[in-house]
Amino acid sequence: MTAGAGALPGVVVLGSSGFIGRRIAASLAGKARVTAPSRNPGKRNPDGPAGPQEHHATSTVADVTVPGSLLPVLRGLEHPGAVVHAVSYVGSDPALAREVNEVGTRNVIEQCRQSGNPRLIYLSTASVHGMGPHRGGGPYPYAPASAASAARAAAERLVLDYGGEVVRPNLVFGEGDRWLAPGLLRIIDVARGWPGDGAARLSVIDAGSLGDLVAGLALAEPQPGQAFHAAHPEPVPVSVLVEELCLASGRPMPRLLGDAPEVWQPLLDAGFSRHQIDLVTVDHFYPSEQLWRIGGVVPGAEPALAGMFGS
Repeated sequence: MTAGAGALPGVVVLGSSGFIGRRIAASLAGKARVTAPSRNPGKRNPDGPAGPQEHHATSTVADVTVPGSLLPVLRGLEHPGAVVHAVSYVGSDPALAREVNEVGTRNVIEQCRQSGNPRLIYLSTASVHGMGPHRGGGPYPYAPASAASAARAAAERLVLDYGGEVVRPNLVFGEGDRWLAPGLLRIIDVARGWPGDGAARLSVIDAGSLGDLVAGLALAEPQPGQAFHAAHPEPVPVSVLVEELCLASGRPMPRLLGDAPEVWQPLLDAGFSRHQIDLVTVDHFYPSEQLWRIGGVVPGAEPALAGMFGS
């Protein structure tokens, strides 16, 4: 099918009920005809902003882990159209990580091929680069340090080989966050302070801006085979993140514990991986200006940290 002159482009958003996917759908509202396949269409997430139903998207039942379930949606996508794949598993189960992130993405690509090869944009993670320090510049090789990141690195390769595009955020904050803020608080509680000196600089972005960037990319000219980092252009010291978190949660600023071995052992004993500790105690910042330019989004002078962890 071919869209008529002046018609809104069609965009399929996979994962539109998720923390970031719902922001992508919201940003596309009024700019594209959004279709939002879901395992549970119509399900409302009470921890985040309005879902696809509230943004006039068309919902339908589909699951990336079920071969063929997306075909009716993709075959109805008018040309030119785009598929934004924002489905991911970020837990510690290796089998589930592979099923959702790698096999699920292979299913998406196969169905794209069967339905006319629409443009494909995959939301990945900077964690595919593994342990730091990462200090701008790059490119950084694949060196994933967890099962989830390894499966997402495999998914990236599949997407790039297809001619799709990849977006890699690092730390993402905002309403509905179930990982960043709780994880930082648990580090403080287990370590009884903050490990390191608080000077590590990190790429961060709020979920709303990330949604705008991915939506902007989907509406811009295709960038086949390209991977982009997504973050505010200015990295943020981890001490600032911890201070904002403590202000939001009514806690005092924790003391800085330095890098002695006895600082790290309680975290390792509590089940934190070395990679999880590394992500928030060692420099991890990446160039992202290209994506802001292509997406037509203007970043604020500073990251929107005020109230970043909610009340």
